Amino acid sequence: MLTNRKLIVFDWDDVITLGSKEGYFACYREALGDRIGNTISWEDARRDILATWGSTARDAISAILKDYPQDIEEVLALYQERILGDTFSSRLSVVPGLQKFLLELSKEYTLCVTTGMHPQTLHEDVMPRFGIPKVFKDIISGYDIEDPKLRKPNPYSVNLFMEKHGALPEETIVVGDAENDVKMARAAKVEPVVVLTGHLTREAAEGLGVSYVIPDVTQLMSVLGK
Repeated sequence: MLTNRKLIVFDWDDVITLGSKEGYFACYREALGDRIGNTISWEDARRDILATWGSTARDAISAILKDYPQDIEEVLALYQERILGDTFSSRLSVVPGLQKFLLELSKEYTLCVTTGMHPQTLHEDVMPRFGIPKVFKDIISGYDIEDPKLRKPNPYSVNLFMEKHGALPEETIVVGDAENDVKMARAAKVEPVVVLTGHLTREAAEGLGVSYVIPDVTQLMSVLGK
């Protein structure tokens, strides 16, 4: 059990809200438009998106259009229209009981978020749409970090949270759904907890040496000894 913890750092996409992966893919496909099948393949684009997961859309689009740099700004603008519109958020959902769970959790733990989601989408659309309570002490988006080397899986944000809230690595956990979340936790010397609502399967998580794997975020109390 992960007892004596005081700080919980969450990834957001496919952890707090579900369906993000499909939402992001839809935004990228629409933004790339007729370039798919003409100048690039969706299979290659999808691989580049997954390789830059947890970073920013600019990083992903730059990778996709590495042979067509003149198109990056146009595609990025089209992507931003869709990520801030309904294309993305309409594909999201939450686990039943999430809001109550977060409120109860916040009574005993300091909660923070490190995410690749655009902060405007998160604060102005997603959180109000699903009635997410204001329980997070700090939220850092990849868009808030200017140096791309400091984004996931770099432990920069986790280290910042621990320093700000006076928590040691052994008093902290990272809850995520992807390999980069696990790498980030390990780099910060923090125990990772994987939820099965996103990228990783149980077998893949265990293959990464993760000891704590749960069906969804609302089951977190089961590994906190509560």
